[in-house]
Amino acid sequence: MKTNYTTAQRYTALIYGLVSFALFLSSVVVMMVSLYHGLSTGFVALSGVSAWAVNVLLLMQFALGHSWLLSEKGRRFMTKLAPLGLGKPLSTTIFAGLASIQLLLVFLLWSPSAVMWAAPEGWAMNLLTAAYCGSWLLLAKSMSDAGLEIQMGFLGWHSVWTNHEPMYRPFTRGGLFKWVRQPIYLSFTLILWTAPVWTPDHLVLAVLWTVYCYVAPFIKEKRYQQWYGDAFARYQKRVPYWNPMKQSIIPHVPSGSEHEVAIVGGGPVGLLLACLLGQRGVRVLVLEKSTQREAWSQAIGITPPTLQIMARLRLDEAMVARGVPIRECQVHGQSGHVGTASFRGIEGRHRFVLSLPQAVTMELLEAEAARYPSVKVRHGVEVTAKKQDEAGVTLTLGSETVRADYLVACDGHRSRMRDLLRVRTSTKSYGCHFIMGDFEGSSGLGDDAHLYFTQDGAVESFPLPDGRRRWIVQAVEGNIPQLVKQRTGITLDPAAQLDQHAFSPRRLDCEQIVDGRVLLCGDAAHVMSPIGGQGMNTGFADAEFAAEALHAILRRGEAAAPLLAAYDRIRRRAASVAATRAAMGMGLGVWTGTWKSALRDFIFRHFIFSGPFAKHVGAWFAMQSIPAGTLDKVACPRTRHRLGLA
Repeated sequence: MKTNYTTAQRYTALIYGLVSFALFLSSVVVMMVSLYHGLSTGFVALSGVSAWAVNVLLLMQFALGHSWLLSEKGRRFMTKLAPLGLGKPLSTTIFAGLASIQLLLVFLLWSPSAVMWAAPEGWAMNLLTAAYCGSWLLLAKSMSDAGLEIQMGFLGWHSVWTNHEPMYRPFTRGGLFKWVRQPIYLSFTLILWTAPVWTPDHLVLAVLWTVYCYVAPFIKEKRYQQWYGDAFARYQKRVPYWNPMKQSIIPHVPSGSEHEVAIVGGGPVGLLLACLLGQRGVRVLVLEKSTQREAWSQAIGITPPTLQIMARLRLDEAMVARGVPIRECQVHGQSGHVGTASFRGIEGRHRFVLSLPQAVTMELLEAEAARYPSVKVRHGVEVTAKKQDEAGVTLTLGSETVRADYLVACDGHRSRMRDLLRVRTSTKSYGCHFIMGDFEGSSGLGDDAHLYFTQDGAVESFPLPDGRRRWIVQAVEGNIPQLVKQRTGITLDPAAQLDQHAFSPRRLDCEQIVDGRVLLCGDAAHVMSPIGGQGMNTGFADAEFAAEALHAILRRGEAAAPLLAAYDRIRRRAASVAATRAAMGMGLGVWTGTWKSALRDFIFRHFIFSGPFAKHVGAWFAMQSIPAGTLDKVACPRTRHRLGLA
């Protein structure tokens, strides 16, 4: 959330950030060097009992102090350590700085015993050094997985510097956290025991801090149980505390409930999933909050892979009959026409991108869903709570509850189900803005798409059924006919404008799109720039995969864990590629200014629409080269076999 910090607050936060980072870096270097040499050096020269007493106190101050700072009292204490009301936003920065000071105190004030037990040489030293360095790399990886912005204190000061409230993400379940719940503490422990030089000092530190590393996370997990509740409890049950060899596989247990699959969200993706499951006789309940469809055209681009999926329901011909096949996209730059993206030569039966208003797509899918007795669609109901166990998922709809074996969240980019799962996400705002509107009349542009990339901003135009046309203009606000005239010379009749909507593209990636018996699908699982029409089509491919996986689990008795893991892995990968491509295309298109426009024209004319890349442009924009864009392109033989495709 945007906020307004004063100049004094911002520069104070910057100073705190620089000091904290310097302390963090210093503590890492000092610990790495000191432990490598077995704590045989230090700046204090106490001896005997007094030396060991001070050394143990140094070790205890880090262990106990570290845990106390993370407690509620410790957090309140840290809010008092920054002026100008910055204690709360700078809490992560302050914590990183204090933890670094604690480590520095241990290794700088240590009184070495001057007793050497083992100092390997030659190959033994090289082997242990490699293990020691590997443990540090493991720690760096686990900290990165947890979020370096928190671990290094970056989040606090940078949020103030950029005038934003700190955004704390839910606990992570990705990376090394897929295998153990406490990889940071485990990595830290490995560092203690792989340091090559052994002294009594090293042994005492390794033993005491290993005990701390094993016990302290229990306290941390109690806080997580309070904060994240059911979501963290499921994670605890599935992922071992320290030992990655003790992974739990939760078997599929038929619940005997009325509904085998509940789908939250009755948009295009949710309806397609319901149809694909209904075609196989799976008992499906679709829950949709709205009571009527939007009247305006919304998402319009249907790609060939999607038509291939729709052909399984025999809906592709009906969709083509209601839409406008776009076989070529004409691209214009500041210097004139720079190239054509043609779909005429791409593979498959559907050698075009279909322009079809979302309302028509939903109309066809709703009619198809009504054909299946096992599919029930309810409108005007909102899911307010969710609870899952080993046998199924219970949804609360006001005073009513419904139960299903599995839940698929298709409830859009503001997904309530995703929030209830406490899924960690990464988001990116692209900083560009568009307005769009549908107009009566084709403006003489026929059935081709036309893209105009000018020094004042982009203009895109796509044909619609019934002789209409959509216009999209890069602008925060304004008059579409006027902006189109200024940038392209094309005259639009203001009276022919049917609607106007504004949007600001952003990206959202989920760390995981499966949690137990809940799957995220479509915009609930990923959000990408709508420029290029990648988002809805990626969601349709999600639905195809989810339908096959759930059918294999529910009807053929396939193990749930590997299929749901494959859905999570393969569909997140496909969405990431699609989102990156959408961002690349949009990023190049929104360049403004004379020199950038001239460079873009040169790139289009001489690299993209000519030369070796030209023959791939159509397949690229038609989404035919997205990995696993449809099930027939899933490469993993084991997954294909489990889905019944091999």
